[in-house]
Amino acid sequence: MNIKNTTSELLFGLTIFVGLIPLAFMFSQKGTQLLIETSFRYFVWCGEAIVLFLLLLTKQNLKKKQMIALATLCLLVPFTFTFNENGVTFLILDKYINSILSWLMASVLFSKLISNSNIIEKSSR
Repeated sequence: MNIKNTTSELLFGLTIFVGLIPLAFMFSQKGTQLLIETSFRYFVWCGEAIVLFLLLLTKQNLKKKQMIALATLCLLVPFTFTFNENGVTFLILDKYINSILSWLMASVLFSKLISNSNIIEKSSR
């Protein structure tokens, strides 16, 4: 078993899970609520911060397509919206901590993607 591939697969799956967790909801007496609107928001923030630090501290072992997909996911999740009688309502965009953490993860992934492609281009010359 290759440790690098296992770490890459674990990081990929964890990033997808944590990238989508702000969209998770629960049923309560008040109706359906997003987790980031309840007391569980601290767990969501901690999960996003942990993945951000893992992305910052680990070496580049994700594939190019995986990084593009993860960065796009993290970039677009804060822009999720619903339609209601008042028009369009953004679910997460006004939750600033979640939006910032998600965009930081996307920027780290994009920067690793760019720096990795620059290293490959320079080494092939």
